[in-house]
Parts: sequence; structure tokens; C-alpha cells
Amino acid sequence: MTTTPTPTDPAEPTPTPSALPVPAAPRRRRGLALLLLLIVVAAVAAAAFWVWQQQQRLVKDNSRHEELIGRLSRNLALLETQAKAMDTRQADLAAVLQRNSAEIADFSRRIDEHDQVVGNLNEQVAGGRNRFVMASIENLLLLANDRLQIARDPASALVALQEADQRIAGLRDPRLFNVRQAIAEERTALQAVPQPDYAGAALSLSSLAARAEQLPLRARAPDHYESALREPAAAVADSTRWERFKASVTQALRGMFTLRRNQGPEARLLAPQDEALVHHVLMLRLEAARAALLRGDTVSFRDAGAGAAAWLHQYFREEDPAVRGALTDLERLQQLQLSPPLPEITRSLALLRAHMDVPAR
Repeated sequence: MTTTPTPTDPAEPTPTPSALPVPAAPRRRRGLALLLLLIVVAAVAAAAFWVWQQQQRLVKDNSRHEELIGRLSRNLALLETQAKAMDTRQADLAAVLQRNSAEIADFSRRIDEHDQVVGNLNEQVAGGRNRFVMASIENLLLLANDRLQIARDPASALVALQEADQRIAGLRDPRLFNVRQAIAEERTALQAVPQPDYAGAALSLSSLAARAEQLPLRARAPDHYESALREPAAAVADSTRWERFKASVTQALRGMFTLRRNQGPEARLLAPQDEALVHHVLMLRLEAARAALLRGDTVSFRDAGAGAAAWLHQYFREEDPAVRGALTDLERLQQLQLSPPLPEITRSLALLRAHMDVPAR
């Protein structure tokens, strides 16, 4: 749609350029430009302020770090000074410790000399009585060694050592302290030796030997044997010829074929006159085991016990409670150690003799 301009009236005056109205759009653009300029200036100012704050913070952090580094340097120097002081103190302590060790060694030597002097004085005052007591102590120590090495009797050896220690304690001689210490060690070693129950084992074997005659045998032959297949004479006489023939054929066939369950080797049949011999052999083997037990011979004891057990298995009824009990006792006795290793108890005797050989001052 087009508009036609209206003709102006020639009588109206024409407006001048200064009197013309300013459009609104340019004024609006100048306002926006001014606003943008203010925003940019504010942003630049804020950025500059933030940069200034960061610089101030960095300056403060640097000063704080420098202060911390200085403090650490001072602490390090103080620690080095303390370490040097500790080294010096440690060297002083080592010197003092060495000097104290020397003094302790000298003091120990003086104590030993004092003990020697006291012992000599006691020996001079007591006279010859101490020599007899020392000889009795030596005999006790010899007896302990003999009972242990020859008789293998740790209990008797322990009693002898205890008596020797009591007599040494009665002397009140400090020079015999090492002898008492050796005796204490030997007593401890003797107490650790296992002690088999010889009396209980001997009583068990004696009881088994006494009960050997009552143990039942596996089998025995009867005095008079009669066949179970034999028919009474009266029945044979009363039967006919055909019945007797049939009975004889039946008996012959039964004798040719026999069915039985195989349960291992059959037991040996013993006549009544042989039973006493079997029981006597068992008693002899049990007595041999008891004799080996009393001698302390482990090998012979175990061989005799194993032989008695094998004899029971071979000739006696194993399902019988008495036979089972005898086998159980023999198996238990087989575990005994009759000859345990014995300790060495000669050190106390050697120390005592060394003391007796030192001449009195």
C-alpha cells in the first residue's frame, strides 16, 4: 500500500534543520554504548582488584614461608647443638661405664680374695674336722656316681647328692659355692630322667605267671575218641540185610566228601599230658621277662615279652577274657624303657677335688 504525499501549502513556512526533532534510536544506542563502557570499566577494575589481592596474598605467603624457613633453620641449628651435646654426654657415660666396670671387676676380685681368706680362717679354726667332712662329701659324690653308672639307680644317686649338698651347706664355706651349683644342676638332670615302674611291671609279670595254669587252651585231644557216625549195635542187629547195606554205603559216601568252612589254620590238638608242658613254657617265658626287667635289660625283656605273647596267640584261646587281659598287659609292658639315657654327674666331684687339692694359706 503506497501513500501519496500531501502537497504542502505554499503559504506555510519551511522548517529549519535546527528546529527538526532528533530521532529516538540514536539516543538509545548512545545509552547502551555508555552502559557497556561502564560495565567494561567495572570489570577491568574488579580484575585489577582481584590481581592486587592475589599479589598481596602471595606477598603474605612468601613472608610466612620465609618466617617458617627461618624458624626451621633455627630449630635445626638447635637440634644439631643438642645432638653434639648428646654425643659428648654419651662419650662421658661410656667413660663412666668403663670406669665402673673396672671398679666392679676389682670389687669382685676383692670379694673372691675375702672369701678365700674367710675359708682359710674357717679351716684353721675348725681344724681337722673340715677335712673329715670334705672326705665324707667326696665319698657321697663317689657313691652317687657309682649308683648311677653301675647300678643305674637315679633315685639312690639323687639321695646321695642331696646329702652331699646338705653337708656342704653345713660347712658355710663360700669357696664351695661352685660345687653346690654343680650339684644343683646334676640334681635337676637326675630328676628329669624317666623312672619306669619296675615294681608294678614285676608284679604284673608275677600275676600273669601265677594265672598261666588257668588260661584255657585253643584245642585238646580227648582221652577216648568214638565216631559219631557209629550206630548202636542193637540197631544194626535188628535191621535187615538191605538196610545194613544201605547204611554202610551211606557211611562210605559221607566219609568221601566233607564240606566245611575254611577259617584259617586249624588249632593243634594237645593231649592232656602236653597241656602242663604248654603252661610251663608260658610260665618260663614270663619269668624270663621278669628277670630281664630286674636286670634292666630292655632287649631281653622285650624279646621275652614278645615270645610270651606269641605263645599265647598260638596255643591259647584268644576270645577268652583272661587271655585277652594277659595279651593287653604284655603289650603295655612292651612300651617300657628300662635303660633311659643317664646324665653326667662328675663335675661336682671334680670341683670338690680341685678345692681339696688347693693348699691352705
